[in-house]
Amino acid sequence: MIDENDTDDWASVEFGEANLGDARLARRLVALARRLSCSPQGSFPQSLKSAELKAAYRFFDNTQVDTDGILAPHIAQTLDRMRQVPVVLAVQDTTEFNLSHLHATEGLGYGTGGNKRGFMMHSLLAVTPEGLPLGVLGMKTWVRAQEEAGKARRCKVRPIAEKESIKWIEGIRHLAALRTRCAETRFVCMGDRESDVY
Repeated sequence: MIDENDTDDWASVEFGEANLGDARLARRLVALARRLSCSPQGSFPQSLKSAELKAAYRFFDNTQVDTDGILAPHIAQTLDRMRQVPVVLAVQDTTEFNLSHLHATEGLGYGTGGNKRGFMMHSLLAVTPEGLPLGVLGMKTWVRAQEEAGKARRCKVRPIAEKESIKWIEGIRHLAALRTRCAETRFVCMGDRESDVY
């Protein structure tokens, strides 16, 4: 368990500059990051007290809160850390979240292997060649609609822009845009065999 006092400065530095359209939302983000970092292995209900949990759900349900707004200050801090090292590995990967056990959750889509309730996340992480994590550089989430299931067989006739595989190219484009803000550091973009699109 992490000492909460150790997380105070970290949460403020990483998320204090969030521009979510309302300073109260930025303060709530910092408070959430601070609290969740004390028990990173737990779910929201396990990590938050009842009032904090309700506040967290209200925060994420707010239309002004989005992934880009939450990540922007963290990405800026990640780039600051990247400027301190000569080489950074920018690792792309996709994760499938199977939430089939959450029957009341709305807005979930189809996954692979019979997973009928979940979502996908493609992330871009910065690490040193020695394996030190520097932060998140980007993230995209989506759900697969039922009509998307089984399209893999027809993928050779669809343009790349219509395939989920476009996420790899979007990741490289995003990295190239960030590169201008971190000119002295060498970026090495990495992906597993799924990234070998043609």
